[in-house]
Amino acid sequence: LGQCKFLPRYPFAKPKLQSDLSEFAIGTSWEYECLPGYIKGSFSVTCLQSSKWSDVQQPCQRKSCRSPGELLHGSVLITTGVVFGSTITYSCDKGYRLIGDSSATCIISDNTVTWDRDMPFCESIPCEPPPAISNGDFYSSSREDFFYGMVVTYKCHAGQNGKKLFDLLGEKSIYCTSKDNRVGIWSGPPPQCIPLVKCPIPEVENGIIESGFGRSYSLNDTVIFRCKPGFTMKGSNIVWCQPNSKWDPPLPSCFKGEYSVYFPLECPPLPMIPNGYHTGEMVESFAPGLSVTYSCEPGYLLVGEKTIRCLSSGKWNCCTLNVLVYKFLFVVVGIYVGSFLFRLPATFWAPAWSAYRWKQGPLCLWDDRRLHL
Repeated sequence: LGQCKFLPRYPFAKPKLQSDLSEFAIGTSWEYECLPGYIKGSFSVTCLQSSKWSDVQQPCQRKSCRSPGELLHGSVLITTGVVFGSTITYSCDKGYRLIGDSSATCIISDNTVTWDRDMPFCESIPCEPPPAISNGDFYSSSREDFFYGMVVTYKCHAGQNGKKLFDLLGEKSIYCTSKDNRVGIWSGPPPQCIPLVKCPIPEVENGIIESGFGRSYSLNDTVIFRCKPGFTMKGSNIVWCQPNSKWDPPLPSCFKGEYSVYFPLECPPLPMIPNGYHTGEMVESFAPGLSVTYSCEPGYLLVGEKTIRCLSSGKWNCCTLNVLVYKFLFVVVGIYVGSFLFRLPATFWAPAWSAYRWKQGPLCLWDDRRLHL
């Protein structure tokens, strides 16, 4: 009794004078100094009548590392400040990937504090060059470098004087995207340039063509039939010219008198797209062969097939539609601000009973094209 045992230990300070003593008389004071990593300072503890050392309330304050600053196209997460011992983490915006370490810790170095790792940077996610296609080529703002959000559009080769030689089958535009925000991939396969499709003249005995008159019929052409008075139609009254040069659904038949009528499967209603509309808004039912065309409001650009068709299976031959919006900033006092291209965020949906799902809604994209003044 009447003595204190061993000098107390602190994670932030050490005794100015080391001692091997195991007991200290009441009233003894001992001075401590702050460890490196803490602001220089000192304090003392005293052996009390209770044979315990006096309490200290964190007299040493941690040093602070310099502010990490802003991460271009990314963000810095600071949860415990920037003092000695704290850790910060880095992340990149969508469409960019982190190059370097994802975190840094404030440590001691040469009697001061500093971050143990350099700040990383965020680079736009690159894509491999888009796939080449036979009898066609792609067009974009660059032929060498392709980054997240860039759109390429395919066209088939033409003959002399622009003579059409091939039909484009599939979506004419694809864009660079990413599933893991690190590796760039293209949004879908490229289209194909196929030999010109020529469907035979659609002839239905005792039938009349109501819509779709023509001397020849090519890919995606649609014909609507009706029967002559006194005849009943069996099959679909709308047919569509397919890539295999055949009509789908098969041509209907017109029979004399009353016969059981075949009702083809109908396609489910189509959703609206932000900043756009389609020609089927006032249509109550969608029979096989019916086509619907999407359009955008002024200032918006449609990426993907604008015309889709209802198949005999009751499904739409789609569906990936993307609406892009051009947002132009202005030149103020002779200084160029910039020009950007965005893809709007949205989620396409379909009723639970429908026979299809929309693959993916529009996304926000940035186009690095610039105006030259």
